[in-house]
Amino acid sequence: MIKKIKTILVLLFCIIIAVLYTAGCIPDSGNLTQGNSESQAENDNGSGGSLDSRLTELINKIVSPPVVLSHQSGEVIYGSGDRDLIFIKGYTDKGNTIEVYVNGTLQQSDIIVDSDGNFETLNGVEIVEGENTIELVSVRPSGSKSSPTEFNLFLIVPQRVEYGIFEDSVNLKEIEGIYYSTEINPTVYIHGSHLPSSKVFILANDKIVGEIVTNEAGTFELDGVMLKPGDNEIAVWAITGDGFTSIPVFTNIIVSTDLGVPFPSDLAGYNQGSANYLNWGVSIDTDFDSYKLVRVEDPCINPEYPENDVIATFNNISVNSYIDSDIVSGRSYYYTLWTLDKAGRIVSSNVVAIPKPVYSITFTKVPSSISNTIARREWFYQAYEMTNMGNVTIDVQPMMLWLKLEPNPDEEMEISPLWEVHIWEPNGQYYYSNEEIYSTYIADWARFDGTTETEETTTLSANGLIKTVTLTETIKKTEKGDVNLKRIMATTTNTTITVTDLTTGISTVTTTTDTDTEIVEPEIEGFTAIEGLEPGEKIIIEVKIQNIAAENGEKIIAHFHFAPVDCDGRYYIDEIKSTLDIIVIGKSRN
Repeated sequence: MIKKIKTILVLLFCIIIAVLYTAGCIPDSGNLTQGNSESQAENDNGSGGSLDSRLTELINKIVSPPVVLSHQSGEVIYGSGDRDLIFIKGYTDKGNTIEVYVNGTLQQSDIIVDSDGNFETLNGVEIVEGENTIELVSVRPSGSKSSPTEFNLFLIVPQRVEYGIFEDSVNLKEIEGIYYSTEINPTVYIHGSHLPSSKVFILANDKIVGEIVTNEAGTFELDGVMLKPGDNEIAVWAITGDGFTSIPVFTNIIVSTDLGVPFPSDLAGYNQGSANYLNWGVSIDTDFDSYKLVRVEDPCINPEYPENDVIATFNNISVNSYIDSDIVSGRSYYYTLWTLDKAGRIVSSNVVAIPKPVYSITFTKVPSSISNTIARREWFYQAYEMTNMGNVTIDVQPMMLWLKLEPNPDEEMEISPLWEVHIWEPNGQYYYSNEEIYSTYIADWARFDGTTETEETTTLSANGLIKTVTLTETIKKTEKGDVNLKRIMATTTNTTITVTDLTTGISTVTTTTDTDTEIVEPEIEGFTAIEGLEPGEKIIIEVKIQNIAAENGEKIIAHFHFAPVDCDGRYYIDEIKSTLDIIVIGKSRN
């Protein structure tokens, strides 16, 4: 290095002499003696000083640029992140200091050059991902600086592993920060991506729990990674097929074990104007997550979460009321409030119906759209308009209350009055069909005035001298009270036994009474419920009776009831509507 500096100084000296000589500042050889004293005096006393001092000053201003030993321009560095530190070594004139510029910005200065001319950036120089331009400048104590020594470095960062941690592989609910678990040692599911055919390492709490090779699409997964209560650290990194290792990507998860079910809230409410007002007691759960208010219109559906419509979600535990204005005025709605905790446990409040559900129908006789003609194999039609006057969607159950034939035929006779009775909608939907009516039927369950059946039998002793007559009278009467919307029928059986000695004519009478009660409902065999009648909806129901083989003047009396039913099929007997007696008299077969 010293030789290079001497060579440069000699060249500079020659150039300066040539310039001065050309400008006449140096006399030729013939005049070297003449005027020597004047010239010497002038040079000694002149404003420019001596030539040596001027040369020294010029030389002092020339600073050698630093030489870099640790890196080559264009060098590629593989880093572990988007920023990295490099350490630069080199040499320059001793006693100088070094300035380091990265991408045009001064990053370090006053780097000391030792007595041998060596220097090193001990604190490291930060470079960023991609191309970086490094410039080193040597600075003398006088402040003179060298021209920059420039070189380029490329920081390449291997692709990071992208991944997520989920509660399970089905719902794919991602865990972020705190995992509220119902288990002490929950397991999690890890799914991510990297370059195809990379070897992925998964570290959980300082233990490698998985080594997976990514598929052709670059994805990988690992299920059943066990965590511990409290703090957990998971790190994932990969080694590519060509040997480059990505930096570990860390995720910290706190497992909070929640073994308790949230406390349910009591839900209440009322209707006012065009809105339903709901309120509830606030949750006291320490791991509260949210409230879910669920509403349904069908009284047969219990408002469930998440199966049914959630009309509002509240993440603030202090919220305790809601106004539901998205309603149809008058219709009954059913609400439940579900409380969720952070572990995913849920609990439901009571069910609240607002306003109170009303089950009611009207049943009005209207003219039939089909003409009534009675003749052999001709139909009789009686139409009724049924309207749902309540505020909930209902099913309506038709049932036979009374069917009577006059005369009451002998069922064993093949030739006897034969009728058909149907309940249908004009669109062709049948709710009841009975095509072989030979006998009378009375639904005792609704006969409040009671029905009586009498049966008498007579027997003789083996010698024919003793006659026994047994008279059984059965009285069925339905009580007007109800149990769970069902009727109570009392059956009283009176048995009178009369024993007569035919030789003397003396009779002995013995009477016993037996009473029994049972809960009864209408006979609905063969009937189909009219389903899904909306509030305010009207439908036409018709009773169709056909004379198949009845003689002239033979009569059939049919009497039906229509009852709203609840979700369990129980009858709202106070809302039963009746067709009353429908009387049809047979015409001649001719």
